[in-house]
Amino acid sequence: MQNLIAQLTAVSSPDPDRQRRGRNLIIVSSGVILILIVVGGTLTALQPTIGRLINLGLAIFVFGMAAVLGRIGWVGTGGSILLAAIMLGSLSGFILNPTSPFNAFYTVLGLLLASLLLKPWQIWIVLGVYLIGVIVVYILLPPATREQLQLNLAFAHLTTLLIVSALLSFIGAQSLNAALNKAHQAQQQAEASYQQLLDVNASLETRIAERTAELQRLLGEYQATAARLSAALEEQQQLHRTISELDIPIIPIGPGRLVMPLVGTLDQERAQRLLSRSLQAIEQYQAHALIIDVTGVAFIDQPAAADLIKVSQAVRLMGATLTLSGIRPEVAQTLVSISRDVATIRAIESWYQQ
Repeated sequence: MQNLIAQLTAVSSPDPDRQRRGRNLIIVSSGVILILIVVGGTLTALQPTIGRLINLGLAIFVFGMAAVLGRIGWVGTGGSILLAAIMLGSLSGFILNPTSPFNAFYTVLGLLLASLLLKPWQIWIVLGVYLIGVIVVYILLPPATREQLQLNLAFAHLTTLLIVSALLSFIGAQSLNAALNKAHQAQQQAEASYQQLLDVNASLETRIAERTAELQRLLGEYQATAARLSAALEEQQQLHRTISELDIPIIPIGPGRLVMPLVGTLDQERAQRLLSRSLQAIEQYQAHALIIDVTGVAFIDQPAAADLIKVSQAVRLMGATLTLSGIRPEVAQTLVSISRDVATIRAIESWYQQ
């Protein structure tokens, strides 16, 4: 139902104020037509005359034309036709029946409708036209009739009522127009803010997409770099294992016999590798004799000599014998000076004699 009413009162105009006044014109004209059909049709049916039927048809046509003009956006023209019809109906009724001066007071309805159908400044034009019409009707009446019916006072009251009604209608229409303008400006600002929000959102989405693409590119580069680093780390570890093997090489020289030549310095870290490498080699080759050649070791201090003793003890626990080759006199003295195990010294000496 609401959609039907909205379609019937739709006005072909982009101006919100004209749309409002056009809807008012359509509603008023439609309401008057409905009243004319119900009331006027009933009276015409009860007292059918050609004149009454013509007047009813003419009134319906005028108000219908005003509604059509309002629908197509000609609100000013349609409203002027409607107000002119009200003025003519009120004043002509007074002329046709001078004994009833109250018909002229219906012109006030025209000013009230003018506040709904016209712009505020146009209300004063309607007031001027109505006052001219009242003055013309007053002049056309015979002086005797005016004095007999005391129309001077009635027309004075009518003039005052028209002016006051025009003033109130103008104030109301002006206030309504100002409120509608503020509402329209607020709507425009809201639409502009919404459009800015859409633009910012679109820009943000674009930046997010660009940033996402950049992050994906950086992620790809990072993954590629990580893969290269992993490969380099693997190569480094393999190289480290190779260096470790070359640093402490194991050379099989016969069944169950291994030679381990050492070159360079023998620090604590290398001594630990020497111990681990010796035990792994004995287990791997199932060796029963291990020869460590220290000819290439430039200097063996007491900590290094102690590490060699630990190696010899660990090798004996594995069930193998350890022979030190290339021992210089000072090295032998160092080994003897730090050892408290006579058997171990003898074992070292016997290995050396072998």
